[in-house]
Amino acid sequence: PTACSKRPGVRLLPLLLLSACATMRPTTLPTPRAGAPLKGGVDTHLHLTMSAAAKPFMKGEPGEGAVTTDPGERLINGVTEAQLHATGVTLVFAGLWPPLRLRPGRTALAEALHQVRELDDFMGRRPGFALATDARDARRILGSGRVAVLPQLEGGEGIDRVEDVDALYAAGVRVITVVHFVSTQLGGAANGQLTRALLGAKPDGALEPQGLSPLGRAAIERMVQLGIVIDVAHASDRFVTDVLEITEPLGVPLLVSHTAARSLSNSERNLSDALARRVVASGGLIGLTLNRVQLDTDPAHELGPAHRHLTCDDLIAHWKHLASVTSPEALVLGSDVNGFITRAFPGGLCPDGLRNYGDLSQVWGALEANGIPRAALDGMGEQLLKLVERVEGRADESAQASARRRFARVRDERSVLDVP
Repeated sequence: PTACSKRPGVRLLPLLLLSACATMRPTTLPTPRAGAPLKGGVDTHLHLTMSAAAKPFMKGEPGEGAVTTDPGERLINGVTEAQLHATGVTLVFAGLWPPLRLRPGRTALAEALHQVRELDDFMGRRPGFALATDARDARRILGSGRVAVLPQLEGGEGIDRVEDVDALYAAGVRVITVVHFVSTQLGGAANGQLTRALLGAKPDGALEPQGLSPLGRAAIERMVQLGIVIDVAHASDRFVTDVLEITEPLGVPLLVSHTAARSLSNSERNLSDALARRVVASGGLIGLTLNRVQLDTDPAHELGPAHRHLTCDDLIAHWKHLASVTSPEALVLGSDVNGFITRAFPGGLCPDGLRNYGDLSQVWGALEANGIPRAALDGMGEQLLKLVERVEGRADESAQASARRRFARVRDERSVLDVP
């Protein structure tokens, strides 16, 4: 890591920072590393527009050729369009983060809708990316050689009534990570994650007792009716269980977009084996994060003499473990790149570390060398599209039409301060 990335202040969330690190100039990425790209790679949590959401702290955006080469850097873009194609990741859920009510003059819902508009603007600047409204649209975009993008709202803080879910759907949101760092009116978030993000403190292993609230339950039911993919990353165990009790009888699969194995790193933010099995049994998928802090394996786990701590060996260990308790086909990448994360140091199975997205070719090779079938890696895209299709197949077309009619102007209006 650089001297800047070693500073204690860099452990804080970037929107709480006022450090010299934020003004560092991005470096220009050389030609992406050679390697066999996946035939159907996906990323279920990739921030494409964080430079707009976290302005002025985050520097750079995918597509402009600027990217960090430091695995400890949080505030400089970590992915380019060329890297996505070079690694074979061409289907992504674009994480939209409404920043902790730090935008004066906007409600939480208005900020969420504003972030959808920022993604629209990004698409206008980057023709190699295209927005998809459903699985069929995504398949068409992929066939054209572009990166297919489905908007994913990270945190439902703006949902104060069921009708707000309709507004988000009408604006184009197709995936909702229902809770984020803290518990909300919708229900309980995983215990200890905000303290860990702010201070790097190890969680105590305690579980958040709060599950779905009555409003949260109604919102989940409306997401099912509208065909919105429900993402339970960041949620408490009780919350995930409560959601499963609604979705399992309906045959609606869940997504855990960016997580790791709790058996190797004891934090409620990571997925327990029991919940992993239940999510996958219902047809769901689990996305593995690249977040070095989240993958930090507990010292009690003996992972072999060759295991290099804080390198991508941790990621491979988490991936192998979840594959063993579910199946390799149930796992996808959920990188969280540009989500203020640090990534694997050089060493171990990835000699260069995970400096940026271009180093993922090392990960694919390391997974194959450790028993993850190439067919499972190449099949990520088809598995994710099938999940989206299953969610869409259980939607109520009349509910979708009603939401579009009621909020027809949401996507077109330049001001979203007052939503009807």
